[in-house]
Amino acid sequence: MSRRRLTLLASALAVAWGTAHAPAAPAEDVGSRAWSHVAALAAGGPRLAGTAAERRAVEYVAGHLRLAGYHVQVVEFPFPFFQTRQVTFQVRNPIRADLPARVLMYSPPTHGELVAPVVVAGRGLEEDFERVDARGRVALVERGGITFLQKAENAARAGARAVVVYNHEPGVVVGTLTRPSAIPAVTVSREDGLRLVDLARRGTVVVSLVVDTVLHERTSWNVVASLPGQQPARVLLGAHVDSVEGSPGANDNASGVAAALEAARLLRTRPPLWSVEVAAFGAEEGGLFGSGAYVQARGEGISAMLNLDMVGVGTRLLVGNTGPDRRVVDAVLEASRQLGAGVEVRRMGSSDHVPFERAGVPAAMLHRPGDPNYHTPEDTPDKVRPELVEEAARLAAEALRRPVLTSSRPSHVSRPLGRL
Repeated sequence: MSRRRLTLLASALAVAWGTAHAPAAPAEDVGSRAWSHVAALAAGGPRLAGTAAERRAVEYVAGHLRLAGYHVQVVEFPFPFFQTRQVTFQVRNPIRADLPARVLMYSPPTHGELVAPVVVAGRGLEEDFERVDARGRVALVERGGITFLQKAENAARAGARAVVVYNHEPGVVVGTLTRPSAIPAVTVSREDGLRLVDLARRGTVVVSLVVDTVLHERTSWNVVASLPGQQPARVLLGAHVDSVEGSPGANDNASGVAAALEAARLLRTRPPLWSVEVAAFGAEEGGLFGSGAYVQARGEGISAMLNLDMVGVGTRLLVGNTGPDRRVVDAVLEASRQLGAGVEVRRMGSSDHVPFERAGVPAAMLHRPGDPNYHTPEDTPDKVRPELVEEAARLAAEALRRPVLTSSRPSHVSRPLGRL
């Protein structure tokens, strides 16, 4: 790590959690400020939704937005809290091997050790289970085609006692069922999954699975900061503050929060005519609960929403959404041309812009793909590049100043996908 980053990290850690509500002394430029936010947010370890660590991060964000001159509220909302206490997955026959496994969020427990033979069931489609006998077995299926929850439901209907999903690309799988399934559900790497498939082709494979999880209702928090404008229109900039179990979440998504904080400061110094809101959403990782709660409580009257998720690692910067309304995408593209930033347009879901789109609000996400440390303990501040977070912050601030965001006419202009 460079001396400059060490200095920034020391400064950030000094204020990170002991005085998280008191904003740190500003660094010398946007990139340095942003990286200091990343370091401070990641310093407390994983920010699992509904925990004290998430709450400390919320207070940190709220303090900096107040310092920037915004009116700030911290809004509570309930969500289904999930935590993994233990997971073990072993091959008992024809060999003995321990295989690393991840629990899919909202999986029920096994209530002790589950020992059963394996049945290989394709990708877990209904027709895949019609071709095999899954009764009393552990279903091994490949990722892809349908959701994790649909795979688990299909396996349960076929009589399987648990489902193991292996990746469709190299490496591990981290995911969510979005709601509780009827049977335990875990994931393994593609490499381990194919190893099990090969063993099953040769004969009976017996495995042991232990899943110990808890699920109950808890409280999470949204930070909502407002900057009134001269016009009644409201535009929103958002990023989720929580991280997954076991990961300090520097890029996912302290980088997005840091970019939003710096964009908020830039917008305060040169505000648009319309009102600006900046939100740090809680409980994104388990099912977009914070952004969903925001839409229910405050979504009416929002003209447009821009979401920042993982903007500090990677060589490509993407903007995209799930629907046909292109107003927010167009605003980002206009801003990128003014700033000389290279942006690619891609269809993108699975983040906090989606609840807004479902509610009819024009929305899009800025994102950098390809982080090799995504959802791992290695997602640490030293991997995050200050200049990339700065680029996202400046681009977001400039995009929120674009009149196309408050236009009443949807933008459906078709543009070729690719780099601008």
